[in-house]
Amino acid sequence: MVLDFNYDPVKVTDEATATGRTAEIFQDIRATMRIPIVTSIWRALASWDDCLERTWDAVKPIYESGLPDLVLPEFLDQVALSGPEFQIEKRVSTHGLSGADFLDIKRIVKAYSRSNALNLLALAAYVSPPSEGSLLVPNNSNNHHATLPLKPLLSRAQITDQNWIHVCEANSLGASTPDDTFSHQAHVATLWRHLAYWPTFLSLVYEGFSPHQKTGIIDAMSLRTTTLAANIGAKISRSFNIVPTSLPDKSIEVISSYVQSPIQVARMVVMGHALSNWLGQLD
Repeated sequence: MVLDFNYDPVKVTDEATATGRTAEIFQDIRATMRIPIVTSIWRALASWDDCLERTWDAVKPIYESGLPDLVLPEFLDQVALSGPEFQIEKRVSTHGLSGADFLDIKRIVKAYSRSNALNLLALAAYVSPPSEGSLLVPNNSNNHHATLPLKPLLSRAQITDQNWIHVCEANSLGASTPDDTFSHQAHVATLWRHLAYWPTFLSLVYEGFSPHQKTGIIDAMSLRTTTLAANIGAKISRSFNIVPTSLPDKSIEVISSYVQSPIQVARMVVMGHALSNWLGQLD
């Protein structure tokens, strides 16, 4: 298993400039998942031949079944991380962040939190053998999710070196290995790059969650997330007749490491949900 992303989220296909069939699939992903962005796994798959189209055709029915949405709230409850010791509203004025800033930040965090968690569950279902037990029944009455537009995702060239330091610091949360030599070398997850408009907020995130990193809580919760996703994925698999499809080897490699590694999307599910709860103090 590859621990880090086996692609660089900063350098893969750009959603904003995608054209032709790739742009059409990206739009279908956004509409199907009811999100305003396409996260890095799909943009990475678009970088290799027909990996994007074949993979999306294979897994789209899982998303459409409503089962990942059904189990999402319980899943997130089980991977909830406690927030920083300080309350965020007490730092707002000293860090130059306005109400409009936090509205944008909340929208971005919410979009990535939903997308990352749904991708983890649906793709885990695709690669997991079905487990035994009762069948899940989707609740189609709870399918409304606002997809308000987000501020554009900045490229690396549009982010100053100083602000990039804050991006990388936030990205180091949960991106460690047993010898702790990995965290600041990890590929940058797209959520942190999308938040580069607000380096002072990223510095608050790093300050607030660093104690959790030092005690190993984030790493432990990320590992727990992969285990839970595999178990829930197996439940989805038994409840939905997934049609076996021959996918490119690269697609299987990317999906498998994506759902099994605690350092790829799992840590971002943990951190995204923790940020959502923390930002909820401002409601």
